[in-house]
Amino acid sequence: MKSTVKLTSEEIDRALLDVAAFVFARHGFAQGPVQAIADAAGYSKAAVLKRFGSKERIQTAVVARTEEHITRVAAAADGLPVGPRRDAALLNALVALIEEWPGTGALIVGAFWLTRDPEILERLAQAQHTLLEAFDPQIWTDEERHVRVVSAIGAVTATMMANRDTPWTERTDVVVAAGLGALGHASAI
Repeated sequence: MKSTVKLTSEEIDRALLDVAAFVFARHGFAQGPVQAIADAAGYSKAAVLKRFGSKERIQTAVVARTEEHITRVAAAADGLPVGPRRDAALLNALVALIEEWPGTGALIVGAFWLTRDPEILERLAQAQHTLLEAFDPQIWTDEERHVRVVSAIGAVTATMMANRDTPWTERTDVVVAAGLGALGHASAI
């Protein structure tokens, strides 16, 4: 039986932006077709363009939304000293973000590792810096810490993305423990 629940305009935009983030993570901004976004979201290309106006406006909205999400994740570290508790708070916030916004998770991974699309790298550079510096404001002066933080982000994001069809709500501790392990911390914090 077909659902009769009608989505709000905001819910439609939210879903389209998350799908667009997936498409851009996979194809890059220049090569990510609006038709792929429309197909994945179950809308026509014309409907997607009617909502956003152009592919460039979709890209801008995806980047802005990603920056907002990363800022929200970084806020989980507010008031916590650099160390295991801060790292755990950030990893928990990252898991929650990816659970709610899997497309953003794909774009985070894409921006760090999967893409060499210069436009994605350039447009998401500030979000990357915000996320890395949330773990440690001095991250740029400690090569080992830098590598460990990137590895932890990768471990959490890749695990969540590989299992995005499985609800991880009850097993967040295991995913966070993997990230903490990459950071060199014991899993029980």
